[in-house]
Amino acid sequence: MRLVNNSIYLKIPSFEDLRYTEMLLGDKKTMSFNEKWGGTVPFPKEKWEFFYQNYITDTEKQYFHIYNLDGIFVGEVSSRYNDSFSSYVLNIKIMHRFRGNKHAFDALEAFLEYMFNNIDIERIVDNVGHDSVAGISLLRRFGFVEIGQTEEYILLELKKVDF
Repeated sequence: MRLVNNSIYLKIPSFEDLRYTEMLLGDKKTMSFNEKWGGTVPFPKEKWEFFYQNYITDTEKQYFHIYNLDGIFVGEVSSRYNDSFSSYVLNIKIMHRFRGNKHAFDALEAFLEYMFNNIDIERIVDNVGHDSVAGISLLRRFGFVEIGQTEEYILLELKKVDF
């Protein structure tokens, strides 16, 4: 499956495409938002099979790689159902060197349209670190509203009726 928007397209990765996920999670600048929780995330090939079975083939989860229109990998966007939030939880990461190019906005727009119109979910949330000003701003541009917070994050929600 491939979803296209103004500056990007989303593609469900093949098993071998998980090398891009490994690169993304291992990039210190990209993962700097995650410093409080350990920074980069090791994702060696030994973990790919479990991830692929758990994220790519599980219908409760949606996982896409983000490519610019030149076919260059720029990030990932995904969601998974989380019982503690009683909702799908959003995840979006853009490689540091591609930030500021509208890729996050276009990827999120395509992804939310897919989730609300094809998967037919009613709401999606994201727990974003307090210091992630750009992330919070991006979500609010789509209509996400704060529904709670902890010492670690702000919980933002978007309902289908508000999208």
